[in-house]
Amino acid sequence: MSLIINVPRGMDRVVTSVQHRLRLVLFGTPRFAVPSLRRLVADGWPVELVVTAPDKPVGRRGVLTPCAVKSAALELGLPVRTPVSLKDDDFWHAFSELRPDLCIVAAYGKLIPKRYLDVPRLGFLNIHPSLLPLYRGPSPIQSAILDGASRTGVSIMLLDEEMDHGPILAQESWDIPSGFDAPACETELAGIGARLLADSLSGYANGSIIPRPQDHSTATFTKKFTRDDGRLAWDRPAVSVSNRVRALSTEPGTWTTWNGAVLNIVAAHPISGSAAIGAVVKSDGAVGIGCQDGILVVELVQPEGGRVMDAAAFVNGHPEFIGSEVV
Repeated sequence: MSLIINVPRGMDRVVTSVQHRLRLVLFGTPRFAVPSLRRLVADGWPVELVVTAPDKPVGRRGVLTPCAVKSAALELGLPVRTPVSLKDDDFWHAFSELRPDLCIVAAYGKLIPKRYLDVPRLGFLNIHPSLLPLYRGPSPIQSAILDGASRTGVSIMLLDEEMDHGPILAQESWDIPSGFDAPACETELAGIGARLLADSLSGYANGSIIPRPQDHSTATFTKKFTRDDGRLAWDRPAVSVSNRVRALSTEPGTWTTWNGAVLNIVAAHPISGSAAIGAVVKSDGAVGIGCQDGILVVELVQPEGGRVMDAAAFVNGHPEFIGSEVV
């Protein structure tokens, strides 16, 4: 279900020549932001600048590698800036001299300081992957999966000085398919966000869409997950353990220990059955681990210092895994 505030009948996505002269800046970093950037360009919006994270070392050789948004921006022929911090005075002066009419934020990863918020006359719009005021903060997709939520969505909101606190222009809900992990959900929500932005941007720019305040009394908040959050507790229900794997296996990783070493659990799903808590068993030919109620079938694992492999291959190399315990 999609909700756009105060759009007059027949408005759709009409973008006038005046609106096409707006100066836009996009702030974003990971692949979640790429569909929105591509959609802005495809629809003819003049993106004057893309602001994203600096290149990061990747792999054992530490090769400096651009983020997804920088790669897309360069492919599209757009100017890119990669400030280490928005406190950088050189970048601040360049941004303020550009004087964009509107800025778009999509998973940039840093709070936007007030002095930036005050520059564009139409403010900063944020594409947030939740049905605000639910799941404010840095991990809305992971947190919804971890909670076992069956539905989430995307909100287009106007930034203010507080975290995900500003008024909402548009929202669209989305049912989370069974078994979807965080990257799969991110892909779907990124596409919804790009379309929802496109559907509401011209109306906001010409004043026909009026943002509405959030109900702050019902707000919930998320946190940045750490490696400790990824440790699996086998005395929990199998569905709960599976949700943690779906939510956190990519980042920061979900894991247990076996024979004194870390064993990453990369993909898994719950089934009914009975086994001692933490016991490794064979269940209908699959590798399972006993939980409080039910069994977690392990699909992919990664031994400490090793590569990702399916659980059957791991058992072939470590037959003693079956019948042992994980903690």
